[in-house]
Amino acid sequence: MMSFFRKRILLMCLGIGLFMACVPSDGLESDFLPALIAGNIRGTDVTVILEVRESERVSTLGGYARWRITAEVIRSFKGGYAPGEVLEYFRTTETEFPSPEKGSRHIVSFVLEEGRPVIPDEGYHFPWSPELEEQVTAELARSR
Repeated sequence: MMSFFRKRILLMCLGIGLFMACVPSDGLESDFLPALIAGNIRGTDVTVILEVRESERVSTLGGYARWRITAEVIRSFKGGYAPGEVLEYFRTTETEFPSPEKGSRHIVSFVLEEGRPVIPDEGYHFPWSPELEEQVTAELARSR
């Protein structure tokens, strides 16, 4: 006779297996990031696609690096910035992260503190791709 504990584990494994079989392999990942960014757009003052012009490490403290980044606005999802405007902001990363590459694009959400754009945390700064931009735009249209 199978013990209660073994039955419970077996049923739990079967349930997880059934769930995973029903979910497309990329379904959770491909929906999560656009939904997260759309939520960031709704919850912050500014969200833009930026192209990095230059970045400089300005300080390091306890395993974290602070970068001063100068970037050009490519597209504005929300906020008062127009394409072509230059924006300077600071980003804190773990020290092993490389500097943002010149010419790389990012989707970044900011809150405004005393009129200056501030990234709330690392969950508001993402590498850009045409597909991600399209998915975020579609997510915003769906949620209106």
